[in-house]
Amino acid sequence: MRLFRWKAIVPLLLLGALVAGLWILFADRMAKGTTESVGTTLVGAKVEIDRMHLDVAHSRVEVRGLTVASPFEPLENLLQADLLVADLEPLPLLEKKLVIDRLAATGLRFGTPRQSDGRTVGQSDGVMGQVERWGQQLQVPALQLATGKISLDRLDPAQLNTPRLATALAAQADSSRTAWVSGLDALGTQAAVDSSARMVERLKGAKLTDVKLLGDARRTLEQVKRTEERLTALERSVTSGMATLQASAAGLAEARQRDYALARGLLKLPGLDAPDIGAALFGRAAVQRFQRALYWAQLARRYMPPGLLPRATPGPRRVRRAGTTVHFPRSNEPPAFLLKSADLSLSVASRGYSARLTGVTSDPALYGRPAEARGTAPGFRLAALLDHVRATPRDTAAASLADVALPSLRLPALGARLEPGAGVVGFRFVMQGDQVQARWTVTSDRVRWVRDSAGGRSSIGDVVWRAISGISTLEVSARLAGDLDHPELAVGSNLDRAIADRLRAMAGTELAAAERRVRAQVDSLTDGPMSAARSKVAALGGEVTGRLGGQRAQLDQARRALEQRLPGLRLP
Repeated sequence: MRLFRWKAIVPLLLLGALVAGLWILFADRMAKGTTESVGTTLVGAKVEIDRMHLDVAHSRVEVRGLTVASPFEPLENLLQADLLVADLEPLPLLEKKLVIDRLAATGLRFGTPRQSDGRTVGQSDGVMGQVERWGQQLQVPALQLATGKISLDRLDPAQLNTPRLATALAAQADSSRTAWVSGLDALGTQAAVDSSARMVERLKGAKLTDVKLLGDARRTLEQVKRTEERLTALERSVTSGMATLQASAAGLAEARQRDYALARGLLKLPGLDAPDIGAALFGRAAVQRFQRALYWAQLARRYMPPGLLPRATPGPRRVRRAGTTVHFPRSNEPPAFLLKSADLSLSVASRGYSARLTGVTSDPALYGRPAEARGTAPGFRLAALLDHVRATPRDTAAASLADVALPSLRLPALGARLEPGAGVVGFRFVMQGDQVQARWTVTSDRVRWVRDSAGGRSSIGDVVWRAISGISTLEVSARLAGDLDHPELAVGSNLDRAIADRLRAMAGTELAAAERRVRAQVDSLTDGPMSAARSKVAALGGEVTGRLGGQRAQLDQARRALEQRLPGLRLP
């Protein structure tokens, strides 16, 4: 018996050599293509890798020349990295799970230019579409500077709320009057008073032994008191109804104030309030920052979902329909993907910084700990926490960067471009469940203004230019708070008051006259309905109250007259 069967061993050796050769030739390429495809799907923009090497002997992966395009800007990269080295745990690979024990990234750069548009249409497109629609609902006013005489058109009464509310109030007063008058008539007060008067006359000559007469008197007194009780109930109803009508009448003044603002907006008069100017100048830039933060938070919730609910992902590509793969995570098993720790060496504005990332996983509930990111350096601070362990996810992020070159900002409404120079940028974002709070701040004391030669010149534009060109500091603060579906945006800056004061100083007379004409038009359309409604409410109050008081007095007099004739009579 031979120990080695060379006829069988030689083919096995040849097969092993063939597999090894194929691995050497194609493994890195296949891994590179798969990584680019998965990364592109996750980010929503092209992910490109110059070279990727799988070191099976040391359970290590090296990625050189990583480029991730920005999903927001067409000719800009989100980040570039010179080298990424990942140390893998080999055993989870046998279960088709990827656990990265340590990742080292060097040469990270952000916001670098690129030659072609890196945005793609894929699975992330749904999140991008949601974020864009979310940003569109945030109302950012437009700053329109008046040039020349302000003309006014006639207002359409259908556009105003006050006439409609006044007409409804008048109709409500009429219906209330009808109901209350019917209630007064139904009381039968006069019949009860007349019956009481006749009974008093009969009792004048009555004797104590006249039992039938005393019984009739007792029933008459009961009738009077029941009428008084119904009158009291009607009085309470009238008091409550009149309070509602009077409150509605008082609310007409507030409605007219809203109509003033509505008419002012319809006529496109330039808003000169400082908050409006701040929102018009920097509102769109603030919304873009908040949109980007929300985009990454929503992607994190999609690919790092809370809880152990089944998760559907697109199936592998096939000739026919790809279908959907549904993952059912089980407790007490390792997550499908886990990055235990990552050390990042990054460059911002030609300065080097370091940061650390831990606990990034596709199954936070299985891992049991939130993902964290931290980075500190002189003038640099970064902290983020993605807590998807519980059923209600909480995402928080805060960052500040000092003495960094700020990007220029075009202000078409002012016909100028703002060059902030070096300054401090701060950002904070908190989203718990469907509640969001965010703040973006920019501070600089090296501001430079550049006149936009392409824009048209105007007298007010010249005044605004003189107002802002002498300002060397910039302080911008934008806040976002509330429900994620309908948050409130507030933007302010140190430029608001300066521009508003200069504009009011020059155009104040004409704008004040235009505002008076607007108010006069609104008044002409609202005074009549308001006066009619208020008159009806006032007249109704006097009429119904007077009739109630008169009937109350008649019933009181009738009851006292009966009780005086029957001093010992008391109803239970």
